[in-house]
Amino acid sequence: MPVAGVALLGKENNPLYIRAFGPHDQLRFHFIVHTALDFIEEKVAAQRSQAGIVPPQQAAAGASKQDCYLGLLYPIEDLRAYGYLTNCRIKLVLVVDDEEVREGEVKSLFRRLHALYVDTVSNPFHAPDSDLDACASFRRQVERLVEAGLY
Repeated sequence: MPVAGVALLGKENNPLYIRAFGPHDQLRFHFIVHTALDFIEEKVAAQRSQAGIVPPQQAAAGASKQDCYLGLLYPIEDLRAYGYLTNCRIKLVLVVDDEEVREGEVKSLFRRLHALYVDTVSNPFHAPDSDLDACASFRRQVERLVEAGLY
């Protein structure tokens, strides 16, 4: 499963980490990620309505348990965008350039990326909701995950 790019977005859809891998254009990848945000919001709203959950303004915090993995968000040309939403509303977007993607591999990669994010923000010197590009160890570990296919 060749990964074209990885993005982590904050609660307010602010980019925490956006990186395109291989021959893919960074600007095009930003466009794909921002388009994926609309699909993430649609999937979350659909999950909430299926579960009979009221909007967040009316619900108590932590009132529901939802699956973090959102699945395929949308295909675009030769790429496919997948989504993952953490409990604290951090959005992960994975873009793959493969037609035959196994869901298990995608879920595993999202879990690994989520664990890396949690380890990074657990550092007491890390400012919450700050840019993760400044964190060299996070960048190296994400690159190692993607390039070595450790998922």
